[in-house]
Formats: sequence, structure tokens, C-alpha cells
Amino acid sequence: MVGKNLVPLLHYCQQLASTLSSHETCFTQTGDSLFFMHEGLQQARAPIFDVSSAIEVIHTGSYRRLPKSVEEIGTQNTLFQDERKPTLKKLSTLVRAKLLETLVPKEMSEVSVTDGIANVQVDGEFKVLLTLGYRGHFSLWRILHIELLVGENTGPIKLEETRRYVLGDDIERRMAVADNPLTILYTILHELCISFVMDTVIRQTNVLRQGRWKEAIKSELVSDSHRSAGQGGNNAPTQLGQDGELDSSGFRIPGLKINYWLDERNSGSAESDSSPFIKVEALQDMQIKCQHSSFVLDPLTDKEADLSLDLSCIDVEAIILKAIACNRHTRLLEIQRELKKNTRISLSPTDVVLKRKEVHMDVLQKVLI
Repeated sequence: MVGKNLVPLLHYCQQLASTLSSHETCFTQTGDSLFFMHEGLQQARAPIFDVSSAIEVIHTGSYRRLPKSVEEIGTQNTLFQDERKPTLKKLSTLVRAKLLETLVPKEMSEVSVTDGIANVQVDGEFKVLLTLGYRGHFSLWRILHIELLVGENTGPIKLEETRRYVLGDDIERRMAVADNPLTILYTILHELCISFVMDTVIRQTNVLRQGRWKEAIKSELVSDSHRSAGQGGNNAPTQLGQDGELDSSGFRIPGLKINYWLDERNSGSAESDSSPFIKVEALQDMQIKCQHSSFVLDPLTDKEADLSLDLSCIDVEAIILKAIACNRHTRLLEIQRELKKNTRISLSPTDVVLKRKEVHMDVLQKVLI
């Protein structure tokens, strides 16, 4: 009799156990499904509510951005005058904090922040205006403007608007995934500037050879062993392709050798030519180096001549004229030294004197050419 009374209870317990087992299976499947669709849930999440506008309505009872007509519906792109100062101050604080967290290359001569915009500059090469908010992420850098400072007497090099936009977009994408974004920015723009510098040097030299210097100088492209030994490496400088994209597919910047005071007897043989020369090239550290074939002294300082290029105002002719003046001064010093050793000529220190007269480059140009 007792067993009969337990039968319904046993059936109920079995149903309850089956239900619990079914629930357990559903929970397991639900958890697995949620795990595999978590990326999709990001898109299905609740919208970001306009909290600032809600607070304004609650406190003031009005909404200043309410459009006057249907055509004006949309978010306002500009801040009101009383909102600009605190907003820009907060943005400047965020930009400064980001700069403190970021490794800044030592080559960057100027890094300043004004009104939420960081001004990053390398003297003679480029200037970039940066802020935060790349693709809506306030942890990533956004490029507002790129200006190249490399140039000639006629002014700096101008990039086309489309190329500058594509260049900036490509740099932004690389900076977004880099641990040291400012280093990426410097490396790309520095190598681009060095390419422009060497292109300008080669072009100016060709113009001089075809113009008034004619047969007074000659030039040839050079590739030293320390730059060409590892041609299988991946340290090729960056170039800006025809479509504006950056290209570093094995291109190497050649150096340029400029000979002057040419030996007419060996004018046709490059190997046996002993005439002095200037060599302009980009070294392994991607810095432009201008060297003379021999040690020469500056007539103004009597120290080793500095033949460095002014990247913001490249003038190959001025470098050649300075090299000639320094070489001439050095040779005259050698002649003076030899004459002083000759007791028949030099009886006292004042017998052989090297007179120095400051000669401007334009006068020297007329004398030497």
C-alpha cells in the first residue's frame, strides 16, 4: 500500500530530474553560443546615450543644439564659445600625458602642445601636427597636417594634396599598431626627406654640368661597400610611389661624387682621375654626409672645413665653391710652409706671408669659372 503511494512521487522526481537535465543542457549550449558570438555581441550592445545633452535638458530645461528646421538635424561639429576653452584645455592635458608615455626620438628638435595639438618638428626636414582620436580611439594618434621643410632656394618641397593625404593615412595606420608610434613617424618621414635631398643634389649637379660649369666638374653615382654589402637586407629607405603609398621594396639611395679641378689628361678615365672631389651620401644611420676627398681648412676659421648641407636650402653650387676656396687655402698654406723652410727665400717670419682676403661666393664664382 505504501509502494503504491510512492509511484506518483517517483514519476514526479523522474520528470523533475529530466527537466533539470534539460535545463543544464540548455545552459551549457547557451554559454557555448555566447562565447562563440561574443564579437557579434559588441555590435548588438546598447547604444551610447547622449548623457551630456540629457544633463543639459535636466538642468537648464532647454537644448541649445535643437535644430530650427529638419535640414539642420545632425550633430554640431563646432563647440560653443564658452565650451572651447575648457575642452581644448582638457585635450591638451590628454595629449601631454600621451607624449609622456611615448618614446620621443632624440632627433625631434621641437615638441610642443597648443590647444590640443602637438607640434612635432625635425629642423630642416619636416613638421607634423598631431592630436588624439584616430578613428574614434583617443589612445591613438591622428595626423592633422604634414609639412616638408626640405627644399632649395625657391622654397620647400610641396607634396600634392592627394599624396599628402595618402602618406598621412598610411603613417597613421602604422602608428596605430606600433609600440613606439613617434619613432615610426620619424623613420618614415626622415627617410622620405633623405630621398628628396639626394634627388635634389643629383638634379642640381646635372643642371650645373649642362650649364655654366660645363666641363669644369664631373659627377658619378656611387655606392660604397658598407651600404651595398648587405643587399639582401631589409634596411632600404622608404619611397613615395606614384599612387602616394610608401614603398621600401629594395630601393637604395645612391651617393654622388663630384670632381672639380679636373685633370685634362685623365678626363676620360674615372679610375685614374686624381682630381679632388666631394662625396654626398646617406650613411647607414640615414644621415646625409658631405665629405671632401682630402683634409681641407676653412680660410675663415683655420679649422677643418664643414661642408654640411643645409637641408632646408640645398645649394650644390655653394658647396662646390666652398670646397674650392678651402682647398685653395689649404694648398697655399702648404706652399707657405715650404717657402718658409727655404732659407734663401725666407730670412725672417715676415718674408713669406699669406694674405687673407674675404671673398664672397658670387665673386669667387666669377673668378673660378
